[in-house]
Amino acid sequence: MAQAKVSKLRDGHRKALGFEETDNSAKPVSRELEKYYQRHEHLKGIAPSIIRKAWFTMSHLLLHPGARVVDMGSNDGAVTYAMAALNPEIHFTGIDLDKKKIAKSKAAWKLSNLDFQVGDITAGAGIKEGSLDAIVNSFILHELYSNSRYNDRPVVHTLEKQFSLLKNEGLMLIRDFALPQRGEYVLLEMPDVQSRSTEPGKLSEPDLLVWYAEHARPKDDPGCHGFFLEELPPRFPQTRLFRLHYKWAYEFILRKDNRSTLDIELPKEYAFFTEHDYRRHLSALGARLLYSSPHWDEKIIRERFEGRFRLYSDDGTPLGSPPTSFIAVAQKMSDRRSLRLQERRPSQKNTQSRLRVSAMRNDITGKIVDVVSRDSDMIDVIPYRVSENGTLTIFVQEGLPRGIVNAVPRNGKNLDQKMWSGHMTEAICLPGNIVRDISRDDQKKTALFARDHLGLKPASGSTLEDGPVFYPAPDYIDERFETRYLRVESREGNVFDPKYEDESYKGFASKGKIREVNAQSVLDAISVGIIPNARLEQQIVMLFSRLGMTAESWNECPLILAEEEPDKKADLKDIVLRKAAKDSRFKKIKGTTGHLRTIQSVFVDEGWVEGGVAGLASRDLEFVISDETTVNKAVILPLTKSHSGEVMAGFCMEHLPIPQRYSGNGMTVTAPSLDLPREITNIEMARRYIAEKFEVPVENVSRMGESFFCHSGVTPQRIFPFALTGVARGVTKPLYGMTIYAPLAQLCNLLWYDCDLPFMVMVARTFGRLGAESEHSVKRDFAFKIAADHSKPMVSYSEDMRGLGGAKTDDSKSGEKIVDPESKKRLDPK
Repeated sequence: MAQAKVSKLRDGHRKALGFEETDNSAKPVSRELEKYYQRHEHLKGIAPSIIRKAWFTMSHLLLHPGARVVDMGSNDGAVTYAMAALNPEIHFTGIDLDKKKIAKSKAAWKLSNLDFQVGDITAGAGIKEGSLDAIVNSFILHELYSNSRYNDRPVVHTLEKQFSLLKNEGLMLIRDFALPQRGEYVLLEMPDVQSRSTEPGKLSEPDLLVWYAEHARPKDDPGCHGFFLEELPPRFPQTRLFRLHYKWAYEFILRKDNRSTLDIELPKEYAFFTEHDYRRHLSALGARLLYSSPHWDEKIIRERFEGRFRLYSDDGTPLGSPPTSFIAVAQKMSDRRSLRLQERRPSQKNTQSRLRVSAMRNDITGKIVDVVSRDSDMIDVIPYRVSENGTLTIFVQEGLPRGIVNAVPRNGKNLDQKMWSGHMTEAICLPGNIVRDISRDDQKKTALFARDHLGLKPASGSTLEDGPVFYPAPDYIDERFETRYLRVESREGNVFDPKYEDESYKGFASKGKIREVNAQSVLDAISVGIIPNARLEQQIVMLFSRLGMTAESWNECPLILAEEEPDKKADLKDIVLRKAAKDSRFKKIKGTTGHLRTIQSVFVDEGWVEGGVAGLASRDLEFVISDETTVNKAVILPLTKSHSGEVMAGFCMEHLPIPQRYSGNGMTVTAPSLDLPREITNIEMARRYIAEKFEVPVENVSRMGESFFCHSGVTPQRIFPFALTGVARGVTKPLYGMTIYAPLAQLCNLLWYDCDLPFMVMVARTFGRLGAESEHSVKRDFAFKIAADHSKPMVSYSEDMRGLGGAKTDDSKSGEKIVDPESKKRLDPK
């Protein structure tokens, strides 16, 4: 493959997408950051990393105006202040036991919705029980554990006490570190680099590990501190190999780059509960564990992990990068309220199947495919309003029971280890015949419809508006999602019971509620993964677009785009004309290929009953899986930058059976995709697998947001979005038909047509990231430093194992930047 020229991010993403040109002589996107500060004037001067942390924290908590939130262990108060500035309708209290820190916080940070108090977070801090809407425990529980002589009982007691402070349905966010699997030993491999001094702050990373193994747990009695560390013969020249407990490998990895605070942090242990321990203790409180997940901060991974070490199991199996933190969101529920929905056992009932599998043959190619269908004709309706201050709010249905997301794993691992309670947030879904009966200009019928089926009143002169139409899986799920928008008036009480109960969730204890929420907050919750609903994401993004409003994107494309002219460019006008023509190549035939299999199982709705968890209700649910592939599918958007500076995205044109049934033509615009095989067990392995299949370096592949469910009412299949660059020319192995390219901005125009949902997600997310160029993005500074380094002589850290000649960002804490002539002899990143 020809070597592509790599262009700087700052030299053209915004210009190529049609935004105003930035001044490259100034600090990158300082103008954009200034615009952001103008929208949030109280944040001016606050570091982007602080804003990002505050945003990330609050994105996990969908709260109503007037809610009261306590930040336990607020430290210097900066993050608490940023959370309050970002959420002016919510009141925040920062609590810390250190009187000096609280005094400084009170002096430094002043907002009408913010206060600071001295208090003991282990004893309730003097807060009245049942008075809080949310509690934030951000990197504070491990401090409590360490200060209790490594005893986890005070942590459990603290969680119990804090939970009593919450109102019913109040939320607790925990962000900390999770202990790797107990009792497991690992191999840790690092470059063999000579230390610059015997001082801990100037030791090479292998020597620092040896020092740490001798000095860890300094609170223990003399002679008892430290942990087991065994150095083994190296596998490769210029490397060192160690065997140690996974816990201590993780502790070392988390702190090795923070040399300035090494002495302060030495007595602390970051990881003490496993992920299972967190879930178990929160469940024992009677909590609905809405969401829990390890988190991988991409900036930390790229700057501190990749190329700096390798982890293997005791038998030599690669383990990938460990998580940089763990997140759990728990909701306090009253007795006999639904806590978790999950598959319990196969059903023994001989009921008629709700899902039907049939086969269709492509008369042109002769290929036969299985499709699954059900008797369902529903339309998503999203009522919305814009407040006087310009905030877009929408009414959604939250707490919907979707037990299929917790189906027993069958084909494939849970790659990102995310877990949900099974209570989902979705658009309000109503029978299609009811919605289609209302003409677009009939205000009277619209008003009756809104009253009888939504419990809302339309705004003056408002009628139903058409929204996007898309297919969740146009290759095998026989459904098309239609969307309608309706501008409504405000109502008294922003949480109320739905007027319509769908057959798909009857029989469970949880029915869900209709709730008015900030539309941007829902997008934020989707972007961090707590709401795995790409369908709702696109509906909100398109509503913003329809109203001429801008949705904020807090992330940026982490790739450095290759500059190369694509082999094949698309004529989008021709594509639209071809989609409008008739084409009936797919014909229904008897029998099936056997690729799809329906499963009927008993799903149980569990709740808190008399001090323990017990079943509240159960019902049969039916879903479909493929016996040929796993439940994990990677959807990949190729990106490049043409010589003229345009950002181009690659896509495929396919004839698929489902669009043909609805529109008379099966030609569909899709993104290239790969079914991830069973041996792929984590995200890093998936990334390397994609790089191998597309024949590009692994650095050319990156995640493009969080995973989502293909269709949580039909299948547990998950979609994992990725972007890659460097394949616009010279691809030797087309994986998904011919890939053609078009300007990214122009592809956005296709999103209003019948579209493949994963393709819509990829285009919209990529445009949001490349168009945002926001300095508060976690990836921003790193991406620009890499881009700048591409114009410099190739240099490498002496502790960089990648051996590709790429540069790392300068970090005086981690060693000097030196030219390393031996770097290419080190371990290949594959």
